Parts: sequence; structure tokens; C-alpha cells
Amino acid sequence: MKELSVLSLICSCFYSQPHPNTIYQYGDMEVKELDKRASGQSFEVILKSPSDLSPESPVLSSPPKRKDTSLEELRKRLEAAEERRKARTPLSTSPDKGG
Repeated sequence: MKELSVLSLICSCFYSQPHPNTIYQYGDMEVKELDKRASGQSFEVILKSPSDLSPESPVLSSPPKRKDTSLEELRKRLEAAEERRKARTPLSTSPDKGG
């Protein structure tokens, strides 16, 4: 006969019979309790395939198409970027005055 620790003996008195498998349903997944012991628990998580999802669920769509940027818009953006660059670093481009 195998020796049991005192803790195992006490736990076996409280949990003499394993609980039947319990199944919980959450939207697009199912959680099935496999084993519950004093040392821990084990579960089986079953995910539904995308084809099984209801049509009420949101459909993932592609992002909206970007409009074609005209040459004039590109020039405006480049000029604005150049202005920001010049405004940010006026001191770094000026020559040092000193002796």
C-alpha cells in the first residue's frame, strides 16, 4: 500500500469522489473541466471555428481604401515638413560666433 501524507489524507476525506466533468459555455468557446484536485485543476478549452459563429457577430473587414494623393498634395506636405524642420533647428544651422 502506498503511503499518503496527512494533507493528502485530509483532502481525500473532503474530496473522496471526483466531480463529474462540468462544461461551461462562453460565446465562441466551451470550457470543460477535466480534473480538479488539491494540487490544481485541468481544463479543456474548445474554440468554435469561424464558420460556426453566428451572422450577428461583427465581420472583420479590410480597412478603407486610401484615396490617391495628388502631386500637388505631396508638394504641400513636403513644403510643410521642410518648414517644420527649419523652425525646429534654426540654431543648429547658424555658424558659431565666439573666440
